Amino acid sequence: MRPSRLMVPLALVALAAPAQAATRISDPSATEMTLTTADGFVLKGTLALPPAKGKVPVVILAHQFHSDRSGWAPLTEKLHARGIGTLALDLRGHGASTQKDGAEVKVTDDFAASAKAVGFDKIPADLAQAAEWARKQPGVDGRRLGLAGASVGAFSVLLAEPKVHPVAVLSLSPAGNPAFGDQASADLKAAILKGQASVLVLAAADDKGAFDNAQAIKGLPGVEVLASEGKAHGFDFFKDRTDTMAVFFGEYLTYHHIGQRLAPAGKKAEGKPTDGKTVINEKTLAEKKAAAAAK
Repeated sequence: MRPSRLMVPLALVALAAPAQAATRISDPSATEMTLTTADGFVLKGTLALPPAKGKVPVVILAHQFHSDRSGWAPLTEKLHARGIGTLALDLRGHGASTQKDGAEVKVTDDFAASAKAVGFDKIPADLAQAAEWARKQPGVDGRRLGLAGASVGAFSVLLAEPKVHPVAVLSLSPAGNPAFGDQASADLKAAILKGQASVLVLAAADDKGAFDNAQAIKGLPGVEVLASEGKAHGFDFFKDRTDTMAVFFGEYLTYHHIGQRLAPAGKKAEGKPTDGKTVINEKTLAEKKAAAAAK
């Protein structure tokens, strides 16, 4: 299921004014998970669900090159505080996901060689497999999944959109085009158009590969690009933009202003599309801010 795309990405709430404090909750329950891919990689990950009366939305996390699932800690903490679960994976060849057909296969410092040896082009399929697993878990609302990626993980989550059917996608410095073939740029645009999620991309002007990718998809339906100066890449954005990321997912995955009834992934939602009274845009944001100031 994907709701109607909103006129202005809700991450802009965090830019216009400080985010409201999230309700404090108990520590989330964590479940260690294992998946075996079609080509024999054993992937490890952690599903963390905050306590709730019903099912909760979940964001699947794909880290950057030479990192692992622990790199998402600054964001997962804020998502859990908002009642959003996370499924953080160690991508193939990273962290605890280095076993393939009984042999150890790990990334090296050479990105191109690692991409070929490990198979970075298969990461989008890995994410789709992880989403399928997540939707079967107790406590997970499979209709409200998000994707978040950094660097090669950021490129991967965009490519994974059509198979995962997320509501919202966060892409931090999408990069690594050579790992995905000669048609990588065209495939990226096609996936975004077909996936129909609401997409937030962060990229820095001096991070050429990621910035070029961000500019290439800027203007596509549902895509908002937040460009900044400097060389920040991937997890570097946690320093100043973690609240923006958390608000983005909080608005799209937990708000109940969407004028459509949720439907299973891959099927059309029922009911009438959102109208001007339910869409969050510049006018409604200003009205909310004025109302809050008047209290």
